[in-house]
Amino acid sequence: MFDHKRSEQGVVSVFLILVFAFIFAFVAVFIDYTRMAALQAQSEVNAHRAVSSVASAYDPELLDRYGLFAYGQTDEAYIMSKVLQDGFHFSSRENSFNLLGINLESSELDMLQPLGSYPVFEQQLREQMKYKAPINFTLEIFNHLRPLSQVMKEASTTMDVMGKLQKLFDQREQVLDKALEIQRRAAEKAGRMSELVPGRRISYISDQTIGGTISTAEQSAAAYEDYRTKHQADKELPPLERQYSMEIIAYQRDVSKLYSQLQSGLQAANQEHLSLSEAEEFINKAKAYNAEMEVVIRESEQRPALASYDSVSSSKTAALSEHVPGSEEIEKIRQQSRGLLRDEAFFEQALAVIQEQRMHFNQVKPAVQALSNYSGPLLSGSAEPFELKSRVIETAGQLAGYAQKFIDKGTGNAIDQTAARVDAHRTHETERKALEAKAKGGLKEAGNMLGRISSLKSRLQAQQRSFDLLKQYGEENERFNEEAAAHETAGRKLNSTDIYDEGTNSMKNMDDLYGGLADLLTGMTDRCFRSEYVAEYFQAFDVTKLKELIGGNDQDFSGALDQFGSDQQEMEYILYGFHNPVGNVAAAYSEIFATRLAIRTMEGFIVNANKGHPLIILAAALLYGIEHAVQDLVTLTRTGSIPVSKYIKFELSYKDHLRIFMLLHGGGNDQLTRMLALIRLNTSINPTERATYVSSKVTTSIRLFFLPGVARMLNAAGIINGRVKGSRYYAVKQADYSY
Repeated sequence: MFDHKRSEQGVVSVFLILVFAFIFAFVAVFIDYTRMAALQAQSEVNAHRAVSSVASAYDPELLDRYGLFAYGQTDEAYIMSKVLQDGFHFSSRENSFNLLGINLESSELDMLQPLGSYPVFEQQLREQMKYKAPINFTLEIFNHLRPLSQVMKEASTTMDVMGKLQKLFDQREQVLDKALEIQRRAAEKAGRMSELVPGRRISYISDQTIGGTISTAEQSAAAYEDYRTKHQADKELPPLERQYSMEIIAYQRDVSKLYSQLQSGLQAANQEHLSLSEAEEFINKAKAYNAEMEVVIRESEQRPALASYDSVSSSKTAALSEHVPGSEEIEKIRQQSRGLLRDEAFFEQALAVIQEQRMHFNQVKPAVQALSNYSGPLLSGSAEPFELKSRVIETAGQLAGYAQKFIDKGTGNAIDQTAARVDAHRTHETERKALEAKAKGGLKEAGNMLGRISSLKSRLQAQQRSFDLLKQYGEENERFNEEAAAHETAGRKLNSTDIYDEGTNSMKNMDDLYGGLADLLTGMTDRCFRSEYVAEYFQAFDVTKLKELIGGNDQDFSGALDQFGSDQQEMEYILYGFHNPVGNVAAAYSEIFATRLAIRTMEGFIVNANKGHPLIILAAALLYGIEHAVQDLVTLTRTGSIPVSKYIKFELSYKDHLRIFMLLHGGGNDQLTRMLALIRLNTSINPTERATYVSSKVTTSIRLFFLPGVARMLNAAGIINGRVKGSRYYAVKQADYSY
């Protein structure tokens, strides 16, 4: 009982037991913690391996034909399950000890982000072309358009300015003509009235006997004394004894008619002279047009589009060595435009002439009115002969003064002087009109070429079916993307009645083109990626098949109708979106004409720079541009390509032109819709049903060997990931993969 040695030995045993228990608990927890960490790592690896394996089952046809990645038709759940099973070694060998004992509780797999979604499709295009597009477009397009930038800038600015000035010039001249027409009409009415008096100065009227025809106031006054005498003599006789009845009646008839004509002539002349205020309005309109022309000239060097040309011209890309001359010559044409303006003195003089014409008529009017009032006294014989003659002489003098100033031909005619000043600015009008007529003929010829393409529509019913399918597929894709219906890109229509509008519009296209090229210098845009992707993976029309049709040989063209199928004009369909076999090709050809017209008009400015008058130069440049652009259309159908310009011998193919137009019109989702519709038509694969993003969720577990309660405490404290339930530890892993 009091054995101290035995008591001390028991204390040591208890201590050792306590130490061993602590060590055992620590090691047990450490072992389970290690197993939990291993579960996390292996679950992560296997989840990613499984997702990658699923993603590797992409559709080979989409990749081979269009460079696109989307999941194929293999059962994705089977691939996922198979890879996970293999990864977690569920086919365990007999008599082996599995330290982890991983159990695959569940796996979930979601196939997301279909290729038919616009953002997904756009991203794949961007990834596909981010290296090729900048190089290809720069080498094949940009470097060949860069040398033209400065001369095209001058040509575009000149066309913009001169096109506006031409319209304002014609409007100004038209209202000046209207003002002159009103003045001449008023003078003409006064002249007709003057013929009744007569229209010349007279100082004396000799007496005459009645019996002849009375057609002027001078004749009526000359015969009045004889008329009054005989009228008074017959008046005192019985009717049967009167001797001068016939002469008196004839005189009265003629005088009544004469003074009636004089009165109505005065009213008509007065009405026309009231219209002189309208002539003043026309002069003021002309003055306003003139001021507007001056503003156009002043603002011509401040166009926003000029910066784009300068950016392209000053770019550091490797450009061709060709130097394109002509910038200085075209700039000088623009400097001559001030010669189209009329000075302020011209309008002041024109208004002064109108005021003078009104003043002269206001002096004539009371004299004629007073004379016309003599009709009654004259017929009754109560008028005084001397007073009547004096009134006629005074009225004739007033009318003669008016006629000398505004009616009679000669250097003193104020209206003719105004007309001469007007015509001084029109010395080249005949030549200009002749050039315009020839240019309109050329524009009509180009329109006929395009019309021959459009006329094929009724003969292409078999090819129409594929376009109907494309329209259906496009509408389905829009509904999937919750987009408004795609619209057609408006194809250009030739304005066969206005060469100036056509020239201006073609230059605006060049402004847009160089604006797009300038944007490329700051970074590749989606438009460029799209343009180059479409050029690489989609078919362009074989324009050489149009050779016979463009040449006017409809009969020899029947064998080429099969070239108008949707599979033969994919680029054109993507670009313009017309759901018929001819609309897209016609639109492309029309836009090529506009591009060629802009470049050829630039050449026309240089060639015709020495013609003197700026409007003659403009008309001649457009004629040159139209004629050569039409010839370019013919050449394109023969060879498939045309030189950039007479100053740059590098040739642009038909397909190169489409690449340029894609850069111009490549914004929005409409073209994405058309590309997806073509992919579906050509592969029978619906892009909206093919995923490009794989997302998985894998849940695994192990049985805890030791102290699951301690593990639960550590899990609750956030020390370990996953969750503990009962004696099992669960790990959940998310793994995603995107093409």
